Amino acid sequence: MSSTPSLTDYKVIMFDVYGTLVDWESGIVHGLKPILAGTPLASREAALTAYQNVERDLQTRYPTMRYSELLTRVHAELDARAHNLSAPAEPSGSTAATVESSTGAVVEGTTVGSSASASESPDAHTAFGQSIGGWPPFPDTIAALTTLSKHFKLTVLSNVDRASFAHTQRALEGPSDAPHFRFSAVYTAEDAGAYKPDPRAREYALRRVEAELGVPREQVLVVAVSVSHDVQPSREIGLATAWISRKGSLIGWDGDEGSKATFRFDTLGEMAEAVEHEANGA
Repeated sequence: MSSTPSLTDYKVIMFDVYGTLVDWESGIVHGLKPILAGTPLASREAALTAYQNVERDLQTRYPTMRYSELLTRVHAELDARAHNLSAPAEPSGSTAATVESSTGAVVEGTTVGSSASASESPDAHTAFGQSIGGWPPFPDTIAALTTLSKHFKLTVLSNVDRASFAHTQRALEGPSDAPHFRFSAVYTAEDAGAYKPDPRAREYALRRVEAELGVPREQVLVVAVSVSHDVQPSREIGLATAWISRKGSLIGWDGDEGSKATFRFDTLGEMAEAVEHEANGA
């Protein structure tokens, strides 16, 4: 490749999904609203900051916990924090313990105290953990992916579990009889046994891409919104990166480090247009 890289120098795009392709922040805020309304964590910024802190801590402590179960625990911990309940107990014996809601009932997850809170049912924590598939794609995502699939093999490295991502994958790719595009490979934290930014997750995906798609890391372009999860750690190991600096994004944002990415675009649609421009020699 030339010393000044072009987008079309690369053969594989490795996407972050939630935050980059899917508006997970709106999904998270909507899901947390019932337990955070009327509390100091009710604003969008406060809710997302608290969510990010709890999620990051749990991913570090439980790198093999299934993401839907981890989300269940995040919801329980935020419920406890917002309503001054007992802190959730440590899971023992497996990645999933039990969750006691504010009403005292037990569901899958972890234990929370029995004081009154905004949770309407003992299933509130579990429902949040299972809400991933309902988080909406950004308006430009599907059209951009369809365009990019003409020029690259599209792959995913996502901090979720396979079952949760399957719902999102169907929404993005479209119907099986008339798909918009197809991902060439999907890798998750569940597969890797580690959550990004742990370097083991990225190395796992890179090994699989080379073995299965025959593409070395030098021809892989990491595309993501999150600087802390994707852009910075990828850049530090010599990978090319494209920062999608979506307006209003909060989780994983670091403008100073993001500006060091190989490429920067405000939206995925803008990146797709740039690729088409290059490919057409314009």
